[in-house]
Amino acid sequence: MKVILYMGTTPNGYIAKENGDSEWVSDEDLNGFYEESKKAKNIILGKNTFLEASRQGYFPFPGAVNIVVTHQTFENKWGRDVVFTDKKPKEILSMVEEMGFDTALLAGGGMLNASFAQEGLIDEIYLDIEPLLFGKGIRLFGETDFACELELIEAKNLNKNTVQLHYKVV
Repeated sequence: MKVILYMGTTPNGYIAKENGDSEWVSDEDLNGFYEESKKAKNIILGKNTFLEASRQGYFPFPGAVNIVVTHQTFENKWGRDVVFTDKKPKEILSMVEEMGFDTALLAGGGMLNASFAQEGLIDEIYLDIEPLLFGKGIRLFGETDFACELELIEAKNLNKNTVQLHYKVV
């Protein structure tokens, strides 16, 4: 199973402000994310990403099974396109594989990203670097100990100010 992490981020590594706000990402980031989600046909996201996407009117992401990782109980008003689970990363990937998918799209937040990275489960990373800095917020990877070496596959401009870095995890 191939796992792709796709995130819009600031140059200093934040994926959202302290309150979870990520409305500062570009249309190009959102479009790229949607394209990857359509290819994978599934998205794995954490509770806070789910809540923020719901607040912004983006949830559920179309054309994909939305897998929300949470210990909280939520009413599923969306049917088969949404799955709530509290499983660990490897169990989630087994579930995704059982659904018939060979690629999983990981979409944050920071703690969920870190849990997959810590177990060495991420194969590729897309980082859309947005032209904004702020000092406090949600980091790309939560406060956890791990290391992984990256190999640059491609770097390209998405617009005048946004750069996309595509990495393979070695």
